[in-house]
Amino acid sequence: MNLQRGMRDKIANYINADAEFCIEMGIIGSAVYDFSCFGIDQSGRLSDDRYMIFYNQTASPAGEITLTLHNNTAKFFVNLSKLPVSIEKLVFTASIDGNGTMGEISAHRFTISQDNAQRIAMELSGSDFKQEKAIISVEIYRKGEWRIAAVANGFNGGLSALLSAYGGTEIFSESPDTEPIVPSAVNTVSPSPQTFPESTSRPVYVSTPSAPENSEAELTQKIMGKISLSKDKVNLEKHVVNLSKCVVSLSKESGVNLGSASAKVVVVLDYSGSMSRLYANGTVQHTIDRLVPLGLTFDDNGSIDVYLFQSDYRKMTDLSLSNYDNYVRTVIAASGYTMGGTNYAPVLSAIIGGGVSYQGGFLGFGRKAVKTEAIVDDADPTFILFITDGENADRNETDRIILKSSEMNVFIQFIGIGDYQFRYLEKLDDMPGRKRDNTGFSKMKDLERADDNELYMNVLRQFSCWLRGQQ
Repeated sequence: MNLQRGMRDKIANYINADAEFCIEMGIIGSAVYDFSCFGIDQSGRLSDDRYMIFYNQTASPAGEITLTLHNNTAKFFVNLSKLPVSIEKLVFTASIDGNGTMGEISAHRFTISQDNAQRIAMELSGSDFKQEKAIISVEIYRKGEWRIAAVANGFNGGLSALLSAYGGTEIFSESPDTEPIVPSAVNTVSPSPQTFPESTSRPVYVSTPSAPENSEAELTQKIMGKISLSKDKVNLEKHVVNLSKCVVSLSKESGVNLGSASAKVVVVLDYSGSMSRLYANGTVQHTIDRLVPLGLTFDDNGSIDVYLFQSDYRKMTDLSLSNYDNYVRTVIAASGYTMGGTNYAPVLSAIIGGGVSYQGGFLGFGRKAVKTEAIVDDADPTFILFITDGENADRNETDRIILKSSEMNVFIQFIGIGDYQFRYLEKLDDMPGRKRDNTGFSKMKDLERADDNELYMNVLRQFSCWLRGQQ
């Protein structure tokens, strides 16, 4: 199989996943290139540095992964069946040791062979990159069974930056004329001493997570400081406190200082007929109350763009401190927008590229065309929270929009509510052809009964991992 950027598949379709196979990576270029494999846990972190396989550590503890190097080529021998259950993902990377960029390489080749036969191959060139110093080439990850994803994305930073993105730091480096300086205590599981050569001109790394900049109290104070009216302080404080706890927890988990992240927040609400009960019984209004702190945390203007969708879409007045408490009654119900079917593509297309919606009229006569501007741009990332209780009737068109968005500065978190199976949304993680995975999905059966912790964790966990890849 020839892997193309964005492709995902079950690895068992091409090799015996229970037997050893060989991954070979090579780069043709004018620099010196380092090749690494990161063994990542469920939280997306390199929590055990013995599973960082690179020039200074060429084997994992039980030999599940071994590495041989020759010039600008690396061979990783991998046995997935021997990996501990704590390792959820293997990330294979290449980085420049010294000057140069990945945009200057002639070629990067990635292959998987088993029983002396090549089964999978991927070819990239310098035209696939720009000024990046590293490449995240391929990921092999568990999702029921082992799967492979052709990430094929450049990364702004070298090996040290890659390590930091996965929760580790460089603890010392030495030149040929100096003795290494080793901290007296490092709060991590350290590799055995023989994995570090006595004399080397390259840095040594361990997975020491860096602490988030914001404490819960600091973040709570920061958000509450944006609220002036006493009634709003009373109404929102418990949600702000709970959001702060989740943000700090996810910052530790992902290695991203989520409390200092900036993003344009967009909430997309299903307005199909099956949602009528949730609007009538106050569930949607209660959810809106709990989403207001997200805007105060991430969006510079403290407000949230709101869209309703059914077969088409309608852009609503922005959600803010001035209108949140009766938003369903005074904004949504008063808009005259009627409930209908379930199409995802029109609203997503409008958010990423702008569009035209139609309002008013009768039987198609007298309708008014309303133009909406695109939200997504190259400045701050756009974070779309998409809440729906059913699947869409326009899957092919939605696929096209999501493929297009994967090249843009936007992350879409789908939240499925109720008893529906959401098979389409569950399969988005395996959508081929994407430049990068920029969608998440989580299911919440009862949105009203979910506490703040459940809601905020479902909303933010995958977004924080996506932000880590932006660094």
